Amino acid sequence: MTQSFQTIQKTFVDAIKDPQTFCDTDADHIRRMKIYQSLFFNNIDNFVSTGFPVLKSIVVKQYGEKGWESIVRQFFIEHECRSPYFAEISKEFVEYLSTEPTFDITLPDFAAELAHYEWLELDVSIRKNEDNVEFYQQENNVTAIRVSPYASLAAYHFEVHLIGEDYIPEQPAQEQQFYVVYRDREFDVQFTHVNPVTAILVNTLEQNELGMAIEQLAESLCQQLPQIPSNVLINGMNQTLTEMLQKGILLPVS
Repeated sequence: MTQSFQTIQKTFVDAIKDPQTFCDTDADHIRRMKIYQSLFFNNIDNFVSTGFPVLKSIVVKQYGEKGWESIVRQFFIEHECRSPYFAEISKEFVEYLSTEPTFDITLPDFAAELAHYEWLELDVSIRKNEDNVEFYQQENNVTAIRVSPYASLAAYHFEVHLIGEDYIPEQPAQEQQFYVVYRDREFDVQFTHVNPVTAILVNTLEQNELGMAIEQLAESLCQQLPQIPSNVLINGMNQTLTEMLQKGILLPVS
């Protein structure tokens, strides 16, 4: 019986993803398939390795290059990517790790969070430039603000900015860790480690993409944090707004 095109196509894709599924006695077919297998896997491995250098360095230190390749191979075999673009592979890898897959090697508990942090730095760096972005100037009289389209708030259980070959924590931090990853006016990617109150401030602004009047923001924070005296909260808010405007995390709204 002649195989359908879909069956042939699936067999071909499976053979590229997982070489162990490929069975053929024709030497020329084997040679050509090895070329396809190598080409596709090397492309995937290159994108993942480039996107997650810290995570890779930790895995390689513990398990060698073969350990890292086994993770990438399993991702390639098991994960059904939703985007056809190679630029989205890093994002797909983060989503795959978030599902807590079982590997032949043991990844540290912070692997998914570290991967997300590394991806976020990449994501911020390649975000499309927007025409209406005007960074804060000293002479600006700012009455309303918004979060820069090149900035994002993230929360983790581990202090991901400290993790590396020389620091591999076995336990999460005692408190949740908050970060703002952003691209400054010089197009350099930066991060700032923020406290919970500042995280609430940034999150409140993120929920209002068009921005908020500073008075409106102050009122919202006082409602969300009634345990903090309003004068203390507002003074702290004003200081934080100034710092984040200067860094380029926040933008004035005209």
